[in-house]
Amino acid sequence: MESSLQTFLLHPAMVHFPIAFLLLGLAVFAVAIARDSAMLDRGASVLLVLGAVAAWAAVGLGGLAERTAPHLPAAWETVETHRGLGYRTAIAFTVLALVRIAVLRRRLRLAQLVLWIVAAALLVATAYQGGELVYHFGMGVERSE
Repeated sequence: MESSLQTFLLHPAMVHFPIAFLLLGLAVFAVAIARDSAMLDRGASVLLVLGAVAAWAAVGLGGLAERTAPHLPAAWETVETHRGLGYRTAIAFTVLALVRIAVLRRRLRLAQLVLWIVAAALLVATAYQGGELVYHFGMGVERSE
């Protein structure tokens, strides 16, 4: 595998971390609210911070991937949409993490849950666009000779 393709593949490997951390964190937070559990609430906060950091790492590697990706003109509109959603997703989760740090964690929990759900919808939309790039346009897929 050539070097540029290896660089390009760092992004799809990294994106699974924010997806896992942030969606699991949402589930843990919902259970924390339902059970009124401070321990689960803290666990959700840890997953949120890890997920936000991982989201920024995925955005950075996405920029690198964009520079090294094979030039497929038909895919560039989807690339632009995916990039824009990626930035919005990372920003949304960073804001949510800062809100959870700034506000007492156990206050305004339903508002935080709604924000987390909205941010998760952005995350899913971003992931969908990334999947389109791979499965519809074949970006990052090495073709056999």
